[in-house]
Amino acid sequence: MASDTDTVGGARQGERLRDRIHGGTYFLDVGDPEMGGGAVVLIHGVGLDHRMWDAQEQAFASRLRVVRYDMLGHGRSANPPGERNVIDFVHQLDQLLMNLNFERASLVGFSMGGLVARAFAGRHPERVERLVLVSTVYNRLEAERAAVRARYATAEAGGDLTEAALTRWFSPEFAEVHPDAVAAVRGRLQANDRDGFLRAYRVFAEAYDAEEDLAAIACPSLVITGELDSGSTPAMARAMAAELPNAEALILPGLRHMVPIEGSGVLNRALLAFLT
Repeated sequence: MASDTDTVGGARQGERLRDRIHGGTYFLDVGDPEMGGGAVVLIHGVGLDHRMWDAQEQAFASRLRVVRYDMLGHGRSANPPGERNVIDFVHQLDQLLMNLNFERASLVGFSMGGLVARAFAGRHPERVERLVLVSTVYNRLEAERAAVRARYATAEAGGDLTEAALTRWFSPEFAEVHPDAVAAVRGRLQANDRDGFLRAYRVFAEAYDAEEDLAAIACPSLVITGELDSGSTPAMARAMAAELPNAEALILPGLRHMVPIEGSGVLNRALLAFLT
């Protein structure tokens, strides 16, 4: 795939860099590296791709260097063979940061992207400037685990999770007023490579927090979720913030799971205040 620039190690002022690097990771790198606001990497959720962060890139690029990418098996990134675990996604992020010459960066992860960001920060705390976990699960109750596993089983058997997901993710009011935004997410879910989606969803469904050392993540952290998110609940966000050494929780009223899209305005204000 052609790149807008031959410079893989960083974008120059006014340039937008697109490329595949080390294992076929597709990314967008925008903003002026001389701006002084630092670099932030945005990590999408399972079944989605870098485009879910459109509103954040638009809001941040004048003050931050913004990188967003497609996780393994998603969007335009490669889908290597074999079973997958969260460390594979951590390794992908590690390779991306190294090839961008980022010694440190802030990470913003949504849902499964939050699991990846959290796992990366636990293993490489010295490389994370600030950490934001949006709509990210933590210490699921057994009933919550069972519900996610049931969805995985449905998908594995050939069932369609799309409409049920959209109902969990968006409020009815937003869906009625912004049908195009919901339709765009529906299209992304329906266009997924089935194999890549299933292998990622299994990682999401089987995520166990006991494997992670949250105490090692000393950087400033912000844990955000919607008040009405039934999967990444306010109780989870508060518990996770309590376990992280330097964190606070932010619960956004009236929102379900898809905070970066339905709640883009309030989320962007919170992120800019935290990251800059």
